[in-house]
Amino acid sequence: MRIVKAALLAFVFVGGVQAAEDPQVTRGRALFADAKVSAGNIACANCHPNNGHTDNKTYVGIGVVADGDAQGRSTPTLWGAGRRSVYGWAGNAPMLEGNIRGIIVNRMKGAEPAPETLAALAAYVRSLTPPLTGNVEEDGTPADKAPAAVKRGFALFTGAGGCGACHVPGSFDKAQLEDVGTGGPFKVPALWAVSQTAPYFHDGRTKTLEETARLMWEAAAKKNGKPSSPTAAQMSDLLSYLNSL
Repeated sequence: MRIVKAALLAFVFVGGVQAAEDPQVTRGRALFADAKVSAGNIACANCHPNNGHTDNKTYVGIGVVADGDAQGRSTPTLWGAGRRSVYGWAGNAPMLEGNIRGIIVNRMKGAEPAPETLAALAAYVRSLTPPLTGNVEEDGTPADKAPAAVKRGFALFTGAGGCGACHVPGSFDKAQLEDVGTGGPFKVPALWAVSQTAPYFHDGRTKTLEETARLMWEAAAKKNGKPSSPTAAQMSDLLSYLNSL
């Protein structure tokens, strides 16, 4: 009864006009915050607070471990998750519903979720669009009004830095796994709101975006047979772009 009432009272603003929210999304939001989906162990919102973002912690199962633990997995943001090419750090879930089901059963140790539960949770997660800063468009390209540093950073991102080959603008990920020297092949993480998702990589091994961007620049350059490191000016511009996502 509470879920039905919430569905009737939930509203969103579209183009400045108040509109009723999809009841499936409303139900999914309630389930997302309910530990009952994992037999009372933990709710999805425990690790993805603030409307599906991230708690910035590294886990083995549902236990927090030190960042950089070889067995650990960093909590990704769910902002923009509906647009991703594949799911899970192992890249073994081609569909969002399958990934949610795997998290509930394998990590949260919950019972097999009903199809309607998965459908509602997936509808809610797909509604979690990343907050735009105003300096980039929805496809990740710089807005006309973006500062020059952001535009230069985007040129580096898609050019000399080699970032765009794996973090394809739009979803900022890709279906294929990549091995960048961090312990094996892993899913390419999406970059929306990347400035807010530290620590980085699958095991949370790097603490800052600058450290991560430098490591990735050097890995891409080495892979292309032209080892290089970004200059201070290039790193400043690249970070200006990444911080605008």
